[in-house]
Amino acid sequence: MIITFGSINVDFVYEVEEMPQPGQTLLAKKFRTEAGGKGANQALAAARDGAEVVMVGAVGTDSLAEIGLQNLAATTDISRVARASEPTGNASIHIDAQGRNMIVVAAGANLSASSDDIEEALLEKANIVLMQMENDVAEVETLIRRAHMSNTMSILNLAPAFPLDEKVLSLCDIIVVNEDEAEALGDWLGCGASAQELAARLNTGILRTLGGEGAEAFVAGEYINTSAMRIEVKDTTAAGDCFVGVLASGLDRGLPLRSAMERASVAAGLACSRAGSQKSIPGRLETDRIAIQMLT
Repeated sequence: MIITFGSINVDFVYEVEEMPQPGQTLLAKKFRTEAGGKGANQALAAARDGAEVVMVGAVGTDSLAEIGLQNLAATTDISRVARASEPTGNASIHIDAQGRNMIVVAAGANLSASSDDIEEALLEKANIVLMQMENDVAEVETLIRRAHMSNTMSILNLAPAFPLDEKVLSLCDIIVVNEDEAEALGDWLGCGASAQELAARLNTGILRTLGGEGAEAFVAGEYINTSAMRIEVKDTTAAGDCFVGVLASGLDRGLPLRSAMERASVAAGLACSRAGSQKSIPGRLETDRIAIQMLT
């Protein structure tokens, strides 16, 4: 079972030919509203991949809350999602003709999410605690310490990249970063940005995603490199979250890290191949089918 402590947002998505520049007004080709948030996306990806997932977070009492929860309610346990006085978190997402995105997030109720909503009995029952950085930093740090004390595997997606106490980072079992986040982490720590250099500096597992070049990891003294699925990119919005969620799902059911990374790459590739945030995240059978085709 996976506990996901993270953000729940509503995404306002604008499809544009090119990204707006300062002072410029553009007309969007299309607009849509979707459930999103890094925590919710990763929880949903893990659940669609077959994992039992408990979502812990916070939404407002506004009309956006039900949009943010609609997919989670059908796939995960949301009994520990609190209602806060602040508005539901939301994000403005611009996607250009090349599938690249630019995102601005308003945290809102996400900053009210409390790790205290995870009782000790639940923490001890879980195989994995999955976290990101769109909630209050102090709550994330507290949960990392608690997971370590209970011997529960902790996976931290350091996104967005905010500095955390180095000692706390060292308590994580796996820290997942993309290339930009790895550079930021390396700058804070005074070391290089490769998985091996970051792992050596923190004495913990590091997984670095490399976009179209795949992913690399250095965990427990082992270096692992996996390739990305070759696809026509339409929208990268939730691909990184899809990777992390499916990675956690694979590890939750006992897959070796390499196998979990390979499966996560397939799922993330599928997410990139179609438009949407949560609606782009594949289910277990679809990922299975593509993974089998790639191996035959």
